[in-house]
Amino acid sequence: MPRVLAIAASARRGGNSDTLLERALDGLRDVEPRVEVETIIPHGLAVTPCRGCNRCRETGACVIEDGMRDVYPKFDACDHLVVAAPIYFTSVPGHLKVLVDRFQCYWSRKALLGHRRPDRRTGMFLCIAAMNRQRYYEASLTVVKSWMMVLDMTCTVSRFYTGLDRRDAALSREDYLQDAFAAGRELMLRARDEAPPG
Repeated sequence: MPRVLAIAASARRGGNSDTLLERALDGLRDVEPRVEVETIIPHGLAVTPCRGCNRCRETGACVIEDGMRDVYPKFDACDHLVVAAPIYFTSVPGHLKVLVDRFQCYWSRKALLGHRRPDRRTGMFLCIAAMNRQRYYEASLTVVKSWMMVLDMTCTVSRFYTGLDRRDAALSREDYLQDAFAAGRELMLRARDEAPPG
C-alpha cells in the first residue's frame, strides 16, 4: 500500500494549513483507500539546525544526535510527501526550514557519494498565505522543490491559497477545499499513471 508522509508545517494546529492538508489527504484516500498516512509536525520536533560541519560529505550521515534520528527513516520509507505550509516573511516557516536543512546529509549522499534511489517518488506542496504575492509563493516553492529533489522526489503538484489570514478562513472557502481535495487526487492519479509496469 502507498505510504504518505504529511508535513503539517504551521506552528498552530487546526488552522488553514491543517484544514487544506486534511482535504488533500482525503483526496489521496479517494483514489487509494488503503493509503497509509503519517503526519510530522516540525514545530514540535526536538531538532537543532544544521551546523555546517560537513562531516556528512564523508559518510552521508549526519553526526548530530537529536530527534532527526527518528525522522530520517520516515522519509526513507514514504512513497509520497505532502507538505502544507504558510508563508512567513516570504518563505516557509523557520521550523520547517531547520528540518529541510538537516537533509544536507542526503545531498552529500546523492551529489558527492553517488547514492540514488532507484524508485520514483512524488510530492505535493500546499502553500497558504494572507497576501496574494506570487513571488513569495515561488520563493517557498523553490525551497520545497530543492528539498524534494535531494530526496529523489518530484514535486508533481503544487497549489497557492491566498487571502487566508484568519485562523479558520479556509473553512469558508469551498473553492479551496474542493481544490485541495482535487490536488490530493491528482497526486495519486499521476503517481499511478507514471508508475513503471509490473
